[in-house]
Amino acid sequence: MTRNGPKRGTTELELIQSAVQAVRAALPESWSVTGAADLDLGRRPDALLAVTAPDGTSAAVVIETKGALAPRDVTRVAGQLAAYRSAAERGSRVVGGAMVVAPFVSPTTRGQLEQHGLGWFDATGNLRLSLERPAVFLDRVGADRSGFRDPADRLLKSLRGPAAAKVVLELCDTQLPIGVRELAERARVGVGTSARVLELLDREAAIERGGDGVVVSVRKRALIDRWIQDYQVMASNEVIATLDPRGLSHAVHALESVDAQVAVTGSAAARAYLPNGVTPVAPLVSLSVYAENPLGLIDRLGLRAVDRGANVLVMRPYDEVVLTKTRTVDGLAYAAPAQVTADLLTGPGRSGEEAEQLLAVLESEEQGWAR
Repeated sequence: MTRNGPKRGTTELELIQSAVQAVRAALPESWSVTGAADLDLGRRPDALLAVTAPDGTSAAVVIETKGALAPRDVTRVAGQLAAYRSAAERGSRVVGGAMVVAPFVSPTTRGQLEQHGLGWFDATGNLRLSLERPAVFLDRVGADRSGFRDPADRLLKSLRGPAAAKVVLELCDTQLPIGVRELAERARVGVGTSARVLELLDREAAIERGGDGVVVSVRKRALIDRWIQDYQVMASNEVIATLDPRGLSHAVHALESVDAQVAVTGSAAARAYLPNGVTPVAPLVSLSVYAENPLGLIDRLGLRAVDRGANVLVMRPYDEVVLTKTRTVDGLAYAAPAQVTADLLTGPGRSGEEAEQLLAVLESEEQGWAR
């Protein structure tokens, strides 16, 4: 028996046994759950999980184990499991579903598996299994980050930090196709950084590359979803909560006469990007604005720093790219749609709903935003 990878500490057999135990523990004692490993490396699934209800209704689940599973691998694995399932059904076995078992299944990978109708189990406790007959739906949440570390694995794992953000924002706006060096030049990052970020995004199925490594398409929604695993608007930027006692309208109008470098984001930016006649999904209750000089802007607008009851958030951005990659609407600079979307998806209140409304508009108006 070989291990899934150096120092993983979990064999294929151990993973299968853990998956069987997890499913058994999640179902009532009146249910029967049995599993048998089949690791002869033949053209068969690694294991079959048999789930039997109290009334005797039973279904099998085909299981494939992976030492590591990246989002870009899911389509291939889905085809493999479909072939296994067909073979099992030809053998007169009732197959109710299929699942992947691995040391860790990332949030992005789980999303890809869900789109293919596949379940999953990993050693951190993430579990999803869905059967129609007998009726079963199990959904357990484990970790969103892997606890397994291989010292020999030097691949980039995070999009945290300004350099990665520059590449992300550039990919959402730049003309394709684009190579590593050209992307590095446009995003103003090192070639090594550009290469490592593209490799991560390729593994995460957020981009598609040609045979020469050139980026030929970008799945922008998937790209933003991956970025916000490492970016949070309130944590990645320096945020000063303030109050404009004269109200939001005063603050917005006052911004129009400010000659400092600023970029509006959040709810107000989402409104600016909505087509005429579209009603915002939520009322405007606060203003979020990036500023090169936050204290100077606060003084210019007559704002007061407060601990509670803030209606204006003034932010020093994680990098000047936020202030340079903007779009002007009615004379006011707004952060790029990708930045606004990330800020809304990681913001408080109903900002998630506003993000989804903006994403729907972007999907209809700009290439690459469709799921």
